[in-house]
Amino acid sequence: MTNSDLFEFVNESNTSDSHSVSLPAWKILSVEDDQNYQDTLLYSLRDLKVMQRPLQVLTANSATGAAAVLARHNDINVILLDVVMETDDAGLRLVDTIREVLGDSVVRIILLTGQPGMIPRQDVMQRYDIDEYWCKSDLTSDKLQTIVASHIRTYQSIYELHQARKGLMMVVDAARAITSKQNLVEFGHTVLEEIGRIIGVSCGGGILCAADNNNDDPLQAEVIATSGTYGEFDGSIEGFLAQGCDTKADIVSAALRKAVATEQHQFYPGFNVLYFDTSALDHHRQRYMMIVDSEQPLDKNNLNLLKVFSENIRSGFTNVALTNRLGDLAYKDQELQIHNRNWLLRELNIMKTTERSSGIMIMVDVKHCKEMEITIGNIHARQLLTQLCQNLMLACPQCYAIARTDDHSFALLTHNNAPDEECLNKLADQCINIDGLDHYLHLTVARVDLELLAEEEAERIVHLAEAVIYQAGQQHKRVMSYQPVMLEQITSRHQLLRELQVAIQNRDMFLVLQPKVHLVSRQVVGFEALLRWQRPDGSFVPPDQFIPLAETSGLISRIDTEVLEMTFVAIEALQAAGIALPISFNATCADLMNGQYVATIFNAVSSGRIDPVLLDIEITESQAMEDYEKINPLLHRFVELGMGVSIDDFGTGYSSLAHVTKLSATTLKVDRSFVSAMLDEDQAGSHVVDMVLQLGEKFGFMIVAEGIETETECEQLIGKGCLQGQGYLFAKPMPLNVLIDWLKPELSCA
Repeated sequence: MTNSDLFEFVNESNTSDSHSVSLPAWKILSVEDDQNYQDTLLYSLRDLKVMQRPLQVLTANSATGAAAVLARHNDINVILLDVVMETDDAGLRLVDTIREVLGDSVVRIILLTGQPGMIPRQDVMQRYDIDEYWCKSDLTSDKLQTIVASHIRTYQSIYELHQARKGLMMVVDAARAITSKQNLVEFGHTVLEEIGRIIGVSCGGGILCAADNNNDDPLQAEVIATSGTYGEFDGSIEGFLAQGCDTKADIVSAALRKAVATEQHQFYPGFNVLYFDTSALDHHRQRYMMIVDSEQPLDKNNLNLLKVFSENIRSGFTNVALTNRLGDLAYKDQELQIHNRNWLLRELNIMKTTERSSGIMIMVDVKHCKEMEITIGNIHARQLLTQLCQNLMLACPQCYAIARTDDHSFALLTHNNAPDEECLNKLADQCINIDGLDHYLHLTVARVDLELLAEEEAERIVHLAEAVIYQAGQQHKRVMSYQPVMLEQITSRHQLLRELQVAIQNRDMFLVLQPKVHLVSRQVVGFEALLRWQRPDGSFVPPDQFIPLAETSGLISRIDTEVLEMTFVAIEALQAAGIALPISFNATCADLMNGQYVATIFNAVSSGRIDPVLLDIEITESQAMEDYEKINPLLHRFVELGMGVSIDDFGTGYSSLAHVTKLSATTLKVDRSFVSAMLDEDQAGSHVVDMVLQLGEKFGFMIVAEGIETETECEQLIGKGCLQGQGYLFAKPMPLNVLIDWLKPELSCA
């Protein structure tokens, strides 16, 4: 193909019309292998203007040449196409290429032929996607101009519809792209990318997004995202403009202020300012401004698309604001305005392995927080906790965040250089001044090395930290660190708790009775009911394992109720065997404050089912003293009824002598630790036993010694005047049927 095969023709007369030159020319492609006819076409179209715009005619003398032109120009409006060129159907094959290969359904194709008989008009119009078919001999100059002008107008209408449809699709796609963005910066960048894609300002133009919280001067808004020629920038709009990032700084500044004042978008030939307000939802970021700077003025279509997309952006900013607000509610403690438990769980979950390997969590628990709130009021308590959080962060500068995990618990996180033991001990005591008054807070502190729990879920880590706090409180320690063995212990306790629940449900527990004897005659004078738990596999769970677990889990009341009923059954069985001796059973303060439990005892007595003299209720000294005012009147009723009341583990608590003298009890039980310590060099155990015996003699209590295992201990007790006791020296606890057989010799002697 030579240079003459392909050339462009622009009407020279149009160059003198400055107005016409300023408007883009319509592009016409004439594909014709007859040079004379080609020249005729060019001459006929040279003065034609359509909608005040001139024509630019591109020419090719073959289908191959036309393909080259089409490859360089994707904005051709009308094609005048000869059918027969290098081959008889070259023009028709070019039609298929344009429609099927290039996918151009908008360009208008006018088929021209000098041999109408070769390819009938009706067949061509039906088989090929062409818009008009003319015989060359029928085309006059005027008719050609009319046909081209008509098809240009048709092209423009179809193109606008096509662009509108395409633009709406782009808006929909862009809206989808920004919908999933919840982070403000990420959302801002995505919006800029989509604007640039929709209106084509990314090349030769720039876009900026800024946000502020209703400052008086919008130029102080913080830039959160930029794109295109604006590059990257960190600072305010004023700083951006001052650095020469926009050559229209004064005009842009005025447009920004007008947008904020009117709360409306501002559209200008060279740039646009978009304005969005989210103050109804977002208290942190209340308005957003976007500068859209294009190298060329936006045409009507792009401007319309920008306006449509602006509404999607408005919804997007509202969604981000709503997400931020929901996040604020979900991840922030609304009372103290710090992170909450949900935030802590999320933070632990998203921690990388390397972060966990060096991470430390410090959890603190404020003792007596509820009492403090009642005493000083909610407002002062909130001030106190707010100041406490500030003090904790100041005392642990290595920690990067604090979260409230409970009403009275807080967790601090650090990645490196965790507080040492001395620092943690200092945390345990806090003095905070509120309104001139000093308040002293005592904290329990737990340290958890996250590396030890690298594979654990966040919820489990927090629960373990709380378990460390609880264990520290039980052991009266101010500071405790998590150790791997604790997880094993907790897991074991949890498993045991599940087994215990099943055992209670299936009534797998049973009573054993340990005889109480007269130390001199060795005759049985009563029994103590003790609970035993045997698993289905035959193994036993020691009481010192499951009883404390039942107490801490709230199951002890159900167990005590079962023990009470089993005690009634044991009394009835012993009576049937001719044995009428009292059985003592354990009860807690919670049991005695439970109206149904107490009613069960009174009903059994009043109905005649159980003789009250055969019942002996045992309560520990510490519990009797803790709720003395409530418990003592009820114990008095039991004694008046004829029941026995024993104070268990006497001497291990801190009883007031004034209370002991008025205590409604019939028996004091000397704890086994004092019995076994009677022969120690310091004589401490012996002195306690003497003191208890003296109290019994003075105030009329029967004294029973527990845990007697040797004859020496028995002789010592007899020598001191103690007449009753129990222990392995006499008999171990026995199931009811074994006990009855054990008692038969004694019964026969009787």
